[in-house]
Amino acid sequence: MKSTRAITILISLTLGVGQLTTGGAVAADPCGLPRGVLKASDLATRSAIECGAVGRFVDAGDGVPLQVQPPGSSVTLDMLYPNEARTYSLATDDKGMVTTGVQVMRDRFPDLPGPSACERDTYILRSYKWYRPWLFRTTKGTALTNGSQADFDAAARRSVVNMTRGRNTCGMREGTGASGALIGHTSRGGNFVYADGQTTCGASDGHSVIDAGDLPGGFLEATLAWTCTWAETRHGVTQAVSADIRMNNGDYKWTYNPTRDPACIPAQPPDQDRWRYDVESVLTHEMGHVYGLVNLSADEDINLTMYPGVRRCTGHVRTLGRGDVLGMRALYGRR
Repeated sequence: MKSTRAITILISLTLGVGQLTTGGAVAADPCGLPRGVLKASDLATRSAIECGAVGRFVDAGDGVPLQVQPPGSSVTLDMLYPNEARTYSLATDDKGMVTTGVQVMRDRFPDLPGPSACERDTYILRSYKWYRPWLFRTTKGTALTNGSQADFDAAARRSVVNMTRGRNTCGMREGTGASGALIGHTSRGGNFVYADGQTTCGASDGHSVIDAGDLPGGFLEATLAWTCTWAETRHGVTQAVSADIRMNNGDYKWTYNPTRDPACIPAQPPDQDRWRYDVESVLTHEMGHVYGLVNLSADEDINLTMYPGVRRCTGHVRTLGRGDVLGMRALYGRR
């Protein structure tokens, strides 16, 4: 059996945060900050409030820029690959100090099937959750491979139900107290912006959108999906305020029914041209991040929805494992 391992890298940096002056004008930069994406050392122990750095981009790790959020706010970028997951975060506290973090989970999937999803009770929680329903729209015209807007919308609806009701095959009948729904279409895309030639999350615009677009990288090197989640901390309570998901329509082929798709028969086809990734499975995993679940790292968690990666032509992570349900209940209680 080939060796398999999960690697977790966590890097934390502390920066100062800048702000805009009253009247909407940008304050003159008394710190002499360089143009472009800032490095951690550019701010170091300086007060970025005095440096006027809110809205500037900072390298959150691996060259991925994230925008400095207003005090009391944060942004988290989740990237899902076929066999890897990465998370980049930036949080600004109410005193204007910024913390950035990187988490990388790599795995090539064990040769053995591993414990069933109902045998594992593993979960890890984020610091935020929703205190109101997560209401989102899909961008008009969004479809993947041979699907239609109706197919995409249906997969999004099923995915949010998977998370909010804790849909599982483990006999865990009570759902979770989370709520959310697809509420229509929009002409806008997700709040993804370009900085230093790279796609990244912008500042929260108060809207939650799921769309499709060409994400960076090539086949097997590109991400399947990106999720940006914005949160605010007030009086010691951190709540999510908006979240956008983008599916990669430029580098991968997709399916809405892997068990009946001719290209997926047999499952895990050896011909790369026939590989398909299940829309609902990827959306369900990404919505796990939206609701506050973190990627897992142990090989034994391979069959849980929050395992870092999605196998081709399979839809098993549409249904939550025991740990996934327990995590949602820990955040939102039971329904």
